[in-house]
Amino acid sequence: MASTSGCVPRDLQDVQLVAAAREQGADVRERCSVRSLLWDAGRVSGVRYRDAEGAEHELAARLVVGADGRRSTVAALVGAWRPYRLSRNGRGLVFRYLDDPLAGGVEAQTYYQWREGDSFAFAFPTTPAGRLLVLLMGPREASIARRDPEDYWQSKLRAHPGLAARVGGAPPGSKLRSTGDTPAFFRASSGPGWALAGDAGHFKDPVTGQGMRDAMFAGRTLAEHVLPELDDALAVDRATRAWEAERDRECLPAYHFANADTCVERQSPTLRELVRDAGRSSEPDISDLFGRARTPQQIVPPARMARVGLAALLRGERPRRETLERGVGELRTALAVARELRAARFRSRATIVGSEHPGALWPAAPP
Repeated sequence: MASTSGCVPRDLQDVQLVAAAREQGADVRERCSVRSLLWDAGRVSGVRYRDAEGAEHELAARLVVGADGRRSTVAALVGAWRPYRLSRNGRGLVFRYLDDPLAGGVEAQTYYQWREGDSFAFAFPTTPAGRLLVLLMGPREASIARRDPEDYWQSKLRAHPGLAARVGGAPPGSKLRSTGDTPAFFRASSGPGWALAGDAGHFKDPVTGQGMRDAMFAGRTLAEHVLPELDDALAVDRATRAWEAERDRECLPAYHFANADTCVERQSPTLRELVRDAGRSSEPDISDLFGRARTPQQIVPPARMARVGLAALLRGERPRRETLERGVGELRTALAVARELRAARFRSRATIVGSEHPGALWPAAPP
């Protein structure tokens, strides 16, 4: 499957974000680390931090925003370290950057995805042009890649001939980087004087390629909610709570969509038929999922899911009983997700069978 896309490497994006913040008047203090929070009458009122020379300082603030990733220091300090909703990811993640051998052509503007058995491979063109991000996901990916990176890389090229053709002729790429620790979660992300933005508050399987997008969305909408209320501490706290609810409504469909790919198993006949169905039209279809133009529920309503499920039965690629049982399970999961989205409960701890997976490990909070 291929669609037009682009990937901005973090080292370039972060530099631009810092530059944009400075242009808007932000006082950016680099190479500093938060040591603790300041409190006033049960409300966060600032931070105590250490600078590059080791000296400690205090900084007062009407709102402290933890945008410090999945292992958020701010989340630990406000008591929100453990997510209230957590789903195990059965896949590891391995990636590397390559000089694009097809730079300058339409291929260099196209996002590719290959699914061979229980292994996924992706190729994302980067911005600025000329580089290619290759992402690999499958069972035990991280541990296998770390034992013998180049043997692992060659085995993946053999498993995904489409990927091998796409990167053929590329010079040796960057070091293979990997992780086996990518559970999806929602944390409580607002409280008296504090908020958690980006991966600090919510994380989903990277298979969707939407983490940066949602982090940017969270930062922008948090500012829109809070800036008009900065003169009133209680109004700020009401605004951050309303913002958290809005973020969840925006991110829940993609959370469930990503969870569908975290089980290491061959793709279902219904999904395979859905991809075929999408390929019969030149109009935007499944690709809208990755750009978030539409939700999965809008693209695949129950009537369409039933139609492609029937087509999968008639095609007979797998035993009909297996196809029917799996298709019915997928339909039940889709209906349960749709009900949850309609209910829009704040910080719901519900578990959607078929989407969320138990058994995720979570580390202890830092001391």
